Amino acid sequence: MSAADQKRDVADELLFADEEELIEGLRAPHPWKVLIVDDENEVHQATRLVLSDFEFNGRRLEFLSAYTGAEAKELMDEHEDTALILLDVVMEDPQAGLEVARYVRHEAENRLVRIILRTGQPGQAPEREVITEYDINDYKQKTELTSTKLFTTVTTAIRSYRDLLAVDEARQAMNLLAMSVAHQIRNRTIAIAGFANLLKRSEAIQNGHREYLESIVEESGRLENVVGAVNAYSACGPANFEHVDLLPMVEVALKRFESKCEERGVDIQLKTTVEPVTVKADSIMFAMALDAMLDNVVDFSGGGEVEVVMASDSGGVTVEVLDRGPGIAENHLPHVFDPLFSTKPDGVGMGLCMVRKVALEHGWDVEFANRPRGGLRVGFVMPHPEED
Repeated sequence: MSAADQKRDVADELLFADEEELIEGLRAPHPWKVLIVDDENEVHQATRLVLSDFEFNGRRLEFLSAYTGAEAKELMDEHEDTALILLDVVMEDPQAGLEVARYVRHEAENRLVRIILRTGQPGQAPEREVITEYDINDYKQKTELTSTKLFTTVTTAIRSYRDLLAVDEARQAMNLLAMSVAHQIRNRTIAIAGFANLLKRSEAIQNGHREYLESIVEESGRLENVVGAVNAYSACGPANFEHVDLLPMVEVALKRFESKCEERGVDIQLKTTVEPVTVKADSIMFAMALDAMLDNVVDFSGGGEVEVVMASDSGGVTVEVLDRGPGIAENHLPHVFDPLFSTKPDGVGMGLCMVRKVALEHGWDVEFANRPRGGLRVGFVMPHPEED
């Protein structure tokens, strides 16, 4: 064999070796990450052994191990794409596991990872309180987790993580698409309005045609309002939770509301029944939603009596806006939260849609109904804040 032939054979081997490595890489999708948090090494070993042949959707498991709460927090910061945490309660202190759960949900703001609490001392963490207060997805005593039950529990948790991840990615993709489309429309709207304004200044334009140019400028402005509202909606979320004193925010919002009414010549008689309350919320998003509720009054009530109520009782915190306008027609009620739905020719139709999105991001209930003696009531019902 000649030297040239030998070189070609070597080159072919290298080429096909690279292709085989690439194909092999494509055949091995990223594994599901499972973080085992427990101060007993035997628990780590047993979990890895039981789940060693686990596979879901063609993906195996990658195990991460933490023996203290502090280690668990560090690993979660490094591996934000962890699918599941198998979490012990009692480690370096009796509440270490619960502190990890609180950190993951509230400080790391990771809502996707599934958290399964495994405890050998159930008295340290009563099941009902833990599930409710710490956003735990499942609660198991170590003695009840047989190999079969552990396998089933992990399968269910990872399936839930997969579905939540798909929903989150779809939401992000839609938000990005909406913002991109809005950006493109805005650029062209500005150009159209700009050229129309230039033509209006031209002496060659006949007076009758100037009215058409005025309409072009006005419609461009309305389209710009739609684009701005869609952008704001797309950028809304996820919520950055913090303890928020609502009273000062409501007072500032009411000043903005009164100014808008004055600018538009809407005569209102404002009545407030508010008390100091604190909730866990994203203050910016809450302000946007409250402005949207009040703007709805300016747009549709036509003036008259408007009441803002904020109260707290054993059921939670309520913030409501009530007016005495015409209310909503029955055939329109199913559509009031739909994007871009409006009964006004020049309406944008994103206000109540924004209210609903803020509620969904926070897990709040939306109150929306016609009042028995005329008018509309719209607002939020929020839970009392949990003590950190």
